[in-house]
Amino acid sequence: FFDFKSVSEEKDELDYNNLSDCPHCKKPIPQDSTMCYYCGGEVYFNKKSYKFFWLVLILIVFLFIYLIF
Repeated sequence: FFDFKSVSEEKDELDYNNLSDCPHCKKPIPQDSTMCYYCGGEVYFNKKSYKFFWLVLILIVFLFIYLIF
């Protein structure tokens, strides 16, 4: 199964001067890419979105626990 939607969301011009390792296969890919060209895994280098996700998740868990007790 190959998700063609994620390929269409890729930028036309990627910056090959700023490379970072893929979190899945550890091969160098551009930092502004959304998927790895080698393994096909989705890549998110923006760590702020992960911090926001965890903050919201923790808030939801605390509210759920508060409403139970």
